[in-house]
Amino acid sequence: MKYIILSLLLSISTFVLGQEKDIYKKYGIEVETLQPGLKVGDFAPDFEGVDQDGKKRKLSEMLKEGPVVINFFRGSWCPSCYKHLKSIRDSLDYITATGAQIIMVSPEEKESLDAFAKKKGFTFPMITDQELDIMNSYKVTFQVTEKYQKKIKTFMFTDIAANNAIKQASLPVPATYIVGQDQKIIAMQYDPRYSNRMSPTAIINALNQE
Repeated sequence: MKYIILSLLLSISTFVLGQEKDIYKKYGIEVETLQPGLKVGDFAPDFEGVDQDGKKRKLSEMLKEGPVVINFFRGSWCPSCYKHLKSIRDSLDYITATGAQIIMVSPEEKESLDAFAKKKGFTFPMITDQELDIMNSYKVTFQVTEKYQKKIKTFMFTDIAANNAIKQASLPVPATYIVGQDQKIIAMQYDPRYSNRMSPTAIINALNQE
């Protein structure tokens, strides 16, 4: 009886995992390359970059002033990313009122990213991660399927690899990490389904619990 139950559970688990992989492929993810993301309680790797205003930003320096919200996004071509960035922009005063700062990280080529930030009026720091060093250190990187690349090129008129000035088309899971001043992750949102994001309200609530 125990063997039958165990076999049934294993079959269900295998079936669910198979379904999950199929879903992720619909989102353009080469499932075997998908990184698992960092977890609450993990140490947040330090990083630095130059934002759209030419100012050098370094996580460890920002943390001296308070918690930091790190948001990974796919690029200026992504409607879901723009919608989320706009919601952050519209709620920015409420987020910073908690004493926190926010920084956006994208693999998009810097010149294009800077132009996007200024055109849309995004005043929070936005830095490029063309070498994928930050994305890899936070374990949010995946390679994009050929089918999805063709879809984006056809409907969004964007070549992902060219847009990021890299040979292999790679993107981040649009994850959000909230980092405390001890450089530990205190809250996070990680979902490979790119339409699911951490809302401004969820960010503010997490910061108020810090």
